[in-house]
Amino acid sequence: MSEDNKKKSKPKWKKVLKIFFLAFFILAVIASGVVGGIVIGIIKDAPEIDPTNINSLLNQTSFILDQNGNVLEKIQMDTGEYRTIVSINQMPKHLKDAFISIEDERFEKHIGVDIIGIAKSAIDNIKAGEIVRGGSTITQQLARNLYLSLEQKWSRKIQEAYLALQMEKVLTKDQILEGYLNRIFLGQGAYGVQAAAQTYFSKDVEDLTIAESAALAGIVKSPTRYALYKAIKPEDFDSEKHIEVGELDILGEKYIAVFNAEAVRRQKIVLAKMLELGKITQEEYDEALAQDIKTSLKPGERKVQGISSYFNDFIKVQVIDALMEELGYTREQAEKELYTGGLKIYSTMDLELQKTLEEIYDNFTEVLLGKPDKIKAPALISWRLNKAQNIIDERNSILYYKKENLLDDNYNLLIEKDSYQLSNQNLIIKSPKLTIYSNNIDIADYYTIDDRKNLVTHRVGNLSLPSEEFSIGEDKSIIISANFLNKNSDFYSIDKEGRLLINQKYFYVQKEGIVQPQSATVIMDYKTGQIKALVGGRDIEGNRILNRATSSARQPGSTIKPIAVYLPALDNGYTAATPIDDIPFYDGNGNLWPNNWYSGYRGIHTLRKSVEQSVNVNSVKTLQSIGIETSIEYLSRMGIINRDDPTKDNFITRAENNISNDENLSALGLGGMTRGLSPLEMTAAYGSIANAGTYIKPTSFTKILDKYDNVLLDYSPKENVVVSPQIAYIMTDILRTTVSNGIAGRAQIPNIPTAGKTGTTQDKADAWFVGYTPHYVMGLWIGNDSPQIKLNQGSAMAAQLWKIIMTKIHEGLESKKFEQPPNIVSVNICTQSGKLATDLCSRDPRGSTVKSEIFVQGTQPTEFCDVHVELEIDITTNKIANEYCPDGSVERRVFIKRNPPYNPQKHNGIVPSDYQYTAPTEVCDKHNQDSWIPDWLENWFNNGNDEDYEDGEFEYNDNQDEPDGSNNNNNGLNIDSNEDEE
Repeated sequence: MSEDNKKKSKPKWKKVLKIFFLAFFILAVIASGVVGGIVIGIIKDAPEIDPTNINSLLNQTSFILDQNGNVLEKIQMDTGEYRTIVSINQMPKHLKDAFISIEDERFEKHIGVDIIGIAKSAIDNIKAGEIVRGGSTITQQLARNLYLSLEQKWSRKIQEAYLALQMEKVLTKDQILEGYLNRIFLGQGAYGVQAAAQTYFSKDVEDLTIAESAALAGIVKSPTRYALYKAIKPEDFDSEKHIEVGELDILGEKYIAVFNAEAVRRQKIVLAKMLELGKITQEEYDEALAQDIKTSLKPGERKVQGISSYFNDFIKVQVIDALMEELGYTREQAEKELYTGGLKIYSTMDLELQKTLEEIYDNFTEVLLGKPDKIKAPALISWRLNKAQNIIDERNSILYYKKENLLDDNYNLLIEKDSYQLSNQNLIIKSPKLTIYSNNIDIADYYTIDDRKNLVTHRVGNLSLPSEEFSIGEDKSIIISANFLNKNSDFYSIDKEGRLLINQKYFYVQKEGIVQPQSATVIMDYKTGQIKALVGGRDIEGNRILNRATSSARQPGSTIKPIAVYLPALDNGYTAATPIDDIPFYDGNGNLWPNNWYSGYRGIHTLRKSVEQSVNVNSVKTLQSIGIETSIEYLSRMGIINRDDPTKDNFITRAENNISNDENLSALGLGGMTRGLSPLEMTAAYGSIANAGTYIKPTSFTKILDKYDNVLLDYSPKENVVVSPQIAYIMTDILRTTVSNGIAGRAQIPNIPTAGKTGTTQDKADAWFVGYTPHYVMGLWIGNDSPQIKLNQGSAMAAQLWKIIMTKIHEGLESKKFEQPPNIVSVNICTQSGKLATDLCSRDPRGSTVKSEIFVQGTQPTEFCDVHVELEIDITTNKIANEYCPDGSVERRVFIKRNPPYNPQKHNGIVPSDYQYTAPTEVCDKHNQDSWIPDWLENWFNNGNDEDYEDGEFEYNDNQDEPDGSNNNNNGLNIDSNEDEE
């Protein structure tokens, strides 16, 4: 290329480059403007704040309202000591340092947003290959907790940074840190360091050690992963995997607190960071590492305060679940929103019904038994006592000690002098009062009798001993080390009688106790699924530790029969008139099973009567006929079984436990379930029958508003069809006559149609009545928390209490009938065949078996009864008369002819009570050709014809070969046994 051309090309290249940079600059400016505009727009949408009112924002209380909008409860996670906003001056320096070290080491230097910190956290995260450190400052976290939603969006991060900058302008670092430490979520429902100190260690924040403070600071990163203990249900506890550190009562549900080793690993990271930053010395670091957090945990001593009712407890549970399922919140986010989000929750509670129900429960014993002076202690209980007055079970094992036999007046544990010894300064105890469970020493429980003559049971917790300070001897004795005793000189003393007294400070005692028997009730509007009133137990001084209405599964007994057996049967070929024969039945080993509530067997019942009389044999036979899978399908439709998530129901499938499960005749036919069902589950299932065959998931609230009164959730419960309205109506009518004509008569409400079913489990451990009217469905359970202590009455007591409650809540309500759907027809049937009645059915020797029965159009019988037959019987042998039987010994009788026939010889001679009406199959063998003349003569004399004989007027044709009347003349005697006589 020539020099001239080169000169010409150079300016052109420069020009292009200049244009490129100019365009880039312009685009950058435009982009910056756009981004800036977006940021400004986002900032404009940020909420206006007053950073000076942080303390009031820390308590954004949510409210529960009744169905009319009246405030029922101000929701607080805890009251008193657990929710107190503690001053920054009450917090130990090492606690503040722990949180600053791990969450925001440049807290004292930045202006609310830490660019250096963000860069460092990014580098640390890249080095670690995972998120080990967040970029948000403590100020940003506080801004987010106080003012912003839970959305994971860049717009929220921008608003968070903006708000943090605003807060730093008007608040001191101490004010920000104080607000942060009082609001931060630290797992297990604890908000703020004071709540966490009580939740995990049962102490106040100022008493926390460096080790404990570091453990709490470590939780912030992930409260689910790093909480110091995890709460698991008792059925999920595995002693080989879990270390129990206490028991929990969370919103009416029982949980076991198990140690979380992940938390300690996180705690060590916090301590290392504190050492690196010079917040603690090497000596303090070593001492903190040496503290055993596991033995420091004391979750069992925490008590939930300020709960207004079992109903409100359940509302909180359902709201948390709904926020998770409907809005995608994590459990932590849902709990945070409930307890600190300023929500308005509209409950389904009918306040007047709730008050009525609670008033009856406040006077439970008197309502059932009358005046206290007429009540014999223990009220409603059947117990067994040993000579020392301790309650024992059938194997004579002690269930509850009498208080005086377990504790002294100061609640110190009493160990008899022959049950302990001191050896080499070690304390050796071998007593039935102490039991080893998974490295914990469990202390036996005790009982008292209160002023109202109720049995009261009291729980005693574990003996507080570090696991390394005791061992187990070969004879199962407990050996407590001299080292522990030297450090804890107050652990024991010896009284003047030589008994060992273990100091009460080393274990928990539930002094207020739990009244027995317990009971739970749920009242629902079955047309909407709305729970109108609920009580989860009987209380002593408001001591609510378990919501038995929603969270306690008990064996349902015979109340299972309508929902697991008879409703599915009606939908699969059976009718209310289908005959079922109550005759001996056998289990898989050939043993007679099951027993009925009455002795023996009663024979043929219709399906209706089988329900009315709660016939165990017929329930099992019907279940076997329709099949276990069919029963399971209908229970799934009624909310009893959750096929999508079996962990969320109480039903145990073979897949869950191949050995002990509920897929069997006993569980589904008689209610002998592995775990049982809750009153809420039973009430909702019966409600599906009442609601024309449509199941509606029970709900305790209708809508939730956020703190700005915007609708956060408008809740519509799930529903599905179980059976047709016609089948449901047939079942309802059967349950109605179970009350009016059957064994549940005690439940009949005056002037209101009442449908329902009783249930009693073995040895009266549980008593149930579940039923409904045209207005409400209600389930009621009575029993002891320990099923080994029995009731002195069965389901009659439950039916009686059910009637008392329902009668009260129906006052002033319209008396109306259950609504009958179309295509229901009535037909006169025979109760022995289930077919159309005949004249013979009306002549049954027990009385007429003709009944009017209802059917779904198209399922009514079209054939006539073939079970009743009429036969001529020789009354001297009760066999079918033959041609030789004399007239005087022959009668026409109506019998039943079983199909298939019943053979007592196959059942060791056992016969049902109606067997005497079964048609004979043998022909008379007493009368024959050789005996017919003497028989005739005897009959003739017995009829007063001796005078005619003496006059010689009788003639006999001795040429007659067969006495069938064919050769008789006018003077002969016709003995044709087939001839009808009027």
